[in-house]
Amino acid sequence: MDLTTNNLHNLGSPYAEQLAHGFGDLRFKGLIEKEFRESFIEQNLLRGRVSGLLALGMILALTFADFLFGATPGTEVLNTLRLYVLCPLVGLIVLASFHPLLKHYYLPLAATAVTLIGFVVIYMSMTAALAGASYVLGSVVLMVLAGCLFLGLLFHVAIAISTLLVLTFLTMGFFMDLPFNELLYSTVILSTAAVIGSLSAYNLEHALRANFLETRVLNELAERDGLTGLYNRRMFDDFIRRVWRQARRENVVLQIIFVDIDYFKIYNDLQGHQAGDDCLKKVAQCLARAAKRPFDFCARYGGEEFVLVLYGPPGDYSRTVPEQIRRDVIDLAIPNEGSKIDNLVTVSVGVATTHPGAGRSLAGAIQTADEALYEAKQGGRNRVVFMNADSCEVETGNFRVRDRLRA
Repeated sequence: MDLTTNNLHNLGSPYAEQLAHGFGDLRFKGLIEKEFRESFIEQNLLRGRVSGLLALGMILALTFADFLFGATPGTEVLNTLRLYVLCPLVGLIVLASFHPLLKHYYLPLAATAVTLIGFVVIYMSMTAALAGASYVLGSVVLMVLAGCLFLGLLFHVAIAISTLLVLTFLTMGFFMDLPFNELLYSTVILSTAAVIGSLSAYNLEHALRANFLETRVLNELAERDGLTGLYNRRMFDDFIRRVWRQARRENVVLQIIFVDIDYFKIYNDLQGHQAGDDCLKKVAQCLARAAKRPFDFCARYGGEEFVLVLYGPPGDYSRTVPEQIRRDVIDLAIPNEGSKIDNLVTVSVGVATTHPGAGRSLAGAIQTADEALYEAKQGGRNRVVFMNADSCEVETGNFRVRDRLRA
């Protein structure tokens, strides 16, 4: 059976859960929103950079054209605003798209800069309109579209900026005595541009958010075991190396828990492979519920064996979780006529507690957990055996449980 988005949702994947829940308000829950915004900034830096450079080129071209063809009354003031106000503000957007430290603040910097630019452009347009120019509305429309689309701003920010610019245009036109018919006509056009730009910004961001979630879900599908939905062995090997280094840096205890289904081969032979698959999935869900803290990790290790890693388990948590897993599997009440110890499916649990800074290697810690599982099997199954990996002597490379006692 292939792993689906619903399986991920049932196993607590935040991306699959958010995708199923929807995001019509363009907001994700919890840390996913922060992760998306970081990705959103990276995706839109190039767009903001190109738009900023084009805007700088256009400003300088207009200034040069005025200088080349001769200034008209009021042009000197407009050129001063272009060179000493607009250019620095646009330059700030471009700089934020390049500079490593400013990239993290690109969205607020770009939003602030484009709003201030909009105020200046509106004033310049009003001044030019009162002087008899008839083409100046285009620059304000362009500013509204820039705020909505060109700079890669979030929809809620874009619609706030475009609304503010429309209201500023209407207010400034009123106080500067722009002819009423011209002001009304221009405001209607500007409002239409704001609506079109806002709808486009909404659709674009919604598509980007959907693509973000779908990509993360696909990544998780590649990292998960196709049957149980838990992480696969490759992901466990990668995770345990990283978390081992982190625990050593932070002086934190790790607990490695191996869980093996008792007499699974007999169960599979008697009940059939479909029933065996269903049994594996139900046991996997018990383990998934146990790995509920941020740095806890659960994976299918191979066959009917699973592994759970607890990062810095507090107090009695390290002892209660393995026992709770054993009881939860019994509570599943899955009949197993082939079991020699019970008429239900049970599990054996081997636990190794280790301090990565105490001299024990990662391979030794994993093998200690395997040795504890071996002892649980040899001691009668359906039990939990604890070992301290830092003081336990094991022969590295001698993994016994997977070579024996598979019944």
